[in-house]
Amino acid sequence: MKLSIIVPVYNTQQYLKNCVESILSQPFKDYELLLVNDASSDHSLEAAHALERQDSHITVYDKPHGGLGDTRNFGAQRAQGEYLLFIDSDDWIGEDTLFKVMEPTLKAQADLTVFNFIRENETDSISRLCTLPIHTPTDDAAINEIVLKEQIGPDAGSTPWRSVDMLGCAWRRLYRREWFLQHHLSYPDEQKVMLEDRPVSIMAHFYSKKTLFLDVPLYHYRYNPDSLSTRYRPEKMQKLSCCFQLVESFLKDKNINGKLRDRHMAWYLRNAAHSALVNVFSTGNKRDKRGKKAEIQNILTDPLLKRAAKSRYLCKGTAADRVIYRVISSGSVGLVYTFYRWYADKLRQHTEKQ
Repeated sequence: MKLSIIVPVYNTQQYLKNCVESILSQPFKDYELLLVNDASSDHSLEAAHALERQDSHITVYDKPHGGLGDTRNFGAQRAQGEYLLFIDSDDWIGEDTLFKVMEPTLKAQADLTVFNFIRENETDSISRLCTLPIHTPTDDAAINEIVLKEQIGPDAGSTPWRSVDMLGCAWRRLYRREWFLQHHLSYPDEQKVMLEDRPVSIMAHFYSKKTLFLDVPLYHYRYNPDSLSTRYRPEKMQKLSCCFQLVESFLKDKNINGKLRDRHMAWYLRNAAHSALVNVFSTGNKRDKRGKKAEIQNILTDPLLKRAAKSRYLCKGTAADRVIYRVISSGSVGLVYTFYRWYADKLRQHTEKQ
């Protein structure tokens, strides 16, 4: 069997059939489809079993709730295919695209294949093709090195890579299963680690001896801007800190932390702390002004953030980098509160227009 497709299922009854049918309709048929139910509280499990009865490619598993990463790990450990593909159950894959990814992957015997995706805006039905700023197809090892570094942290200046969407997502890749298991690639607990697929994607690009980059828009990602702007995550900074620490530990273990330290610290300030401060002003956060200032104070006193603020890496970055760096590194709760209240409002307005 050439391919194992793993679909974690959690409370997505309304989307599951569309996801599965996009797979079953593919001309490429040498695959198994594992629907792994993560203790859904809706009727997702019943929907999965109904689909299983209709097609022999499908096997349904039901497991105790463990989160998205745990569910991916569960599927990978039971898969039998030569390659692994992860698809979230509220997303789908493009018509006739599976063959276009599998054929060159099998021919190259790649450890890892990266493909494009289409972002589907749920609120206005607008689709946008998301690509990498490279010429494809290619298995150039230098490109793989660039992608590894870009996931660890941003470029110091303005480059096309700064606008790449969702570079580290698990579903943007095809993995050779034996290689995946050999290197003990395993997704951490999303209850403790935010962006749980980022460390695994970094490790994958480090270990890969041959990474194939294709221009095929295989994946359709369901984007909901309303959810992004309203959902509040009370432990966001702590969970992003755990993500940073997992990556830092790996970089140290592989003796490459020294040359990538500033880039990684820039990720912590520019991505983790910045995102956590925007989160304070999510409409889902019901704290009053005093409560929000206390939350900002906790973020600014984070030991990792103090380390990141000592790096001058972002001083050579874009205008936005420099502003964010100066605001956060000021350590002023009042300044940070004022800036991020304004920034979050502007971000919501921009999101509503997309």
